[in-house]
Amino acid sequence: MKTNVASTGPHPSVSPEEADRLTRMPDLEQALAFYHRHLAPPTAVDLSVAENVLVYDDSMQKTVFANTSLLPEKNIHYFPPYGTDELRQQVAALLTKAFGREVDAENVFGTAGVASALECLAFALKNNAPGVPAPLEDGDGVLIPAPYWQGFNWSFEQRPKLTCVPVNLPTEGPHAFRLTVDLIRNQYEEHKKQTGRAPRLLVLTNPHNPLGVNYSKSLLEDIYAWALGHRDLHIISDEIYCHSQLDSSTTPFTSAVALDAYSEHPTRIHVVWGFAKDFGLSGFRTGFVVSQNTVVKDAMLGSKDTGAEVRHPMSWFTPFDSLKHHVIGAVLSASADGPGSDLYTTVAMKTYRSLLSKSFAEAKDSLRRNGIKHLHHDGDNAAQFFWLDLRDYLDLPVPPAPADTMPLPLTAPGLDIREEGLFNYFRRQPTEVSLLPGGVMHSPAPGFFRLCYTARQPGEVSEAIDRVGTALALLRPRAQPS
Repeated sequence: MKTNVASTGPHPSVSPEEADRLTRMPDLEQALAFYHRHLAPPTAVDLSVAENVLVYDDSMQKTVFANTSLLPEKNIHYFPPYGTDELRQQVAALLTKAFGREVDAENVFGTAGVASALECLAFALKNNAPGVPAPLEDGDGVLIPAPYWQGFNWSFEQRPKLTCVPVNLPTEGPHAFRLTVDLIRNQYEEHKKQTGRAPRLLVLTNPHNPLGVNYSKSLLEDIYAWALGHRDLHIISDEIYCHSQLDSSTTPFTSAVALDAYSEHPTRIHVVWGFAKDFGLSGFRTGFVVSQNTVVKDAMLGSKDTGAEVRHPMSWFTPFDSLKHHVIGAVLSASADGPGSDLYTTVAMKTYRSLLSKSFAEAKDSLRRNGIKHLHHDGDNAAQFFWLDLRDYLDLPVPPAPADTMPLPLTAPGLDIREEGLFNYFRRQPTEVSLLPGGVMHSPAPGFFRLCYTARQPGEVSEAIDRVGTALALLRPRAQPS
């Protein structure tokens, strides 16, 4: 999905070169991240991009990086592209705590981000090997409950040449945006009927992005039992938000590796995770594949049989490089309170839960105070998001604004024109708040927006929500005088 600068042309405050760079961004979310980091006025607030500032500001800078040396000599040399044994063991220990079942370091492989991990898995599963399901082929379907993170499209489609198949969640009624086995089953059969080919991958994000919910263990067991009943279907569980848990959530996070299904079919269930979201290190592009599948493991490590086709490790092209080893190694090795104390990662994730819960509560109060509808049921997790329901405003006219109050207009192909209008209305003065349109995330219906409440500190988020509330109030129809 390519971002477009609206047809009004480059904004006077943005050079043609900068406008051109924005149009080349692969999607609207990344364009907004670039815009706010490099071009937007300091009064503008970005709540569209999935980032987390809570951990770094609270503890990471002072506990880890204030005590981290500049790049040592060893880190200017080549490192294994999938991670050293030490790093993989440290990550396996961290994920063992998070997932609730032992993760073997031999099954953990580093990459340059979770998008790269997904792409590596897709390519690996296209390899052939005896005694395993048939390899994936170009055009094979990837079932993904929608709305979903738009990066799945470029991770699976751009180079692996697979086809993403949305499983549209209902948008109305008591089961709105609730996933069921029947929804997946029906889309599986529909795709098979339309194309003559059964889907080969099922991808679940748990906790979900953008809905934030944890899937219950019983639902996951039912889904996995159905999916694994089809011999050629693999499952990828994206668990990048696994530590993003609210104190108020009554449905605990359940990792794919903790399921009974994993014990029965460990070679057809694959997990990806990274440091971008829970730890807030999005710029370092660190991701991991967790898989017991021999085809995947051979692809990640590279071929060792001299008689076979020589293949470099899959992550050679998206490596977990020496700088990542230095930075992430510092995070994984740091003590929370000096020698002999608990690991920083253990303490930081406990503290993060409290920080997240506080930020969520403040943002939710602000949404309620401003009368902004959003999808969240008591007891649900939220990860780092609110899914705003602004459908009531889609057909209301947006007041015109002087050209000098408008930011550089942005859009994305296929975006509902009314949703685009609201999106750019919020971005202009005096509101100056960016939210991510649901159409970018393949929402089944227009009018939904994702708000990331961890992208700024709680007070800034609440103030930005107040601005959005004021902007919406200006759109609401007023009673005509009698």
